[in-house]
Amino acid sequence: MNYAGFWIRCGAHVIDFAILNLVELGVEYAICTPLGVSSFAQQIIGVILSLALSWIYYVEIPVRRGTTIAKQFFGIYVIDQKTGELFSRKQAVIRLFGYILSYAMIGCGFLMVAFNPRKQGLHDILAGTLSIRRKKGEPMPPRKMIEGKTE
Repeated sequence: MNYAGFWIRCGAHVIDFAILNLVELGVEYAICTPLGVSSFAQQIIGVILSLALSWIYYVEIPVRRGTTIAKQFFGIYVIDQKTGELFSRKQAVIRLFGYILSYAMIGCGFLMVAFNPRKQGLHDILAGTLSIRRKKGEPMPPRKMIEGKTE
């Protein structure tokens, strides 16, 4: 299995972070500027938008596609470490909270990727996931099946 290493994941995460923040700032500007809201209200709107867009970007999109926009560009996909199938929504939510913990620990949870033999960060360990690199032409990992339905 070809695990995605620290630097490639770091680059993808920086790009994902930039995409997410540019979208959030654009939406916030489009909402707040015409309404002339106060700076305090704009901060509250920004926090709400940031939370909602983070959920969409780091949970909903990856659950459907197996990856984020930048990770897909680099051929990185997230799989369940036990089954080898694409990860579940529950795992995506755990990964998102693992991201928050990693940021709270001044990035140490992300730095773990550089030293873990399976290139897992704190978010991967908590969620039971692996980030793998898929070569061009390789098939996508399968989607996890639950009671005959795709999760």
